Amino acid sequence: MLFRNPRVLAVAVALFPSSYAGFTGKTTRIMPLGASITFGVGSTDGNGYRADLYNLLAADGNVVNMVGLQKGGNFVDPDNEGYPGFIITQVTDKANAAMPVQRPNVVTLLVGTNDMLQNVDPAGAPARLTTLIQDVLDAPPLTLVVLSTLPPNADAATNARITTYNAALPAVVKHFTDAGRSVVLVDSHAVVAVGDLVDGTHPNDAAYARMAQVFYNGFQVAFANGWIFDVDGAPPRRGLELD
Repeated sequence: MLFRNPRVLAVAVALFPSSYAGFTGKTTRIMPLGASITFGVGSTDGNGYRADLYNLLAADGNVVNMVGLQKGGNFVDPDNEGYPGFIITQVTDKANAAMPVQRPNVVTLLVGTNDMLQNVDPAGAPARLTTLIQDVLDAPPLTLVVLSTLPPNADAATNARITTYNAALPAVVKHFTDAGRSVVLVDSHAVVAVGDLVDGTHPNDAAYARMAQVFYNGFQVAFANGWIFDVDGAPPRRGLELD
């Protein structure tokens, strides 16, 4: 079954997480992908949403391995592909290099904030995002993408661009789900307020914790849809560098 209105579904899941039972016994090799919010800028411990997501999944009895060349935070598994300051095209380049090495079965993706902050062709951002997701899905092995909307921004012009960008994401996701691809949309924007931003852009600890729950709920939707695929091959070696 494919979800034809992923934004509405994702919001419903975020508001009523108890309606979804956690899955268990799965091995999840997760590559958190994006820019500074993925890296955890703004959180007091540098973990962002990643540690809470790790703990939620592990508490359900799953084996959780977060992968990536970046290391941010103080929890047990700080690996990620979050690159502060990067726009969508730069994140795409990093993703294309990382996918064959990290071989995740899940990519959590929050990207586009810097395009909106820097006013980098905001109208073309959904198309650039589509290219990024397509590249991730086309890299072996089978991978689920859990895509998040962007949190709000304290700058009015940036926030207007974010609102427009977020409104385009359901169509981006529908493009893939209509083709039978594994993409779930979750709504971090719904759980972060401007007052939660430590510097006008980056969430505080409490907001990051709510974002982790939103991502976690997206995993539940994907599991119900049969999209938590088996991991492929051994995990990447710690400290593995790309040429």
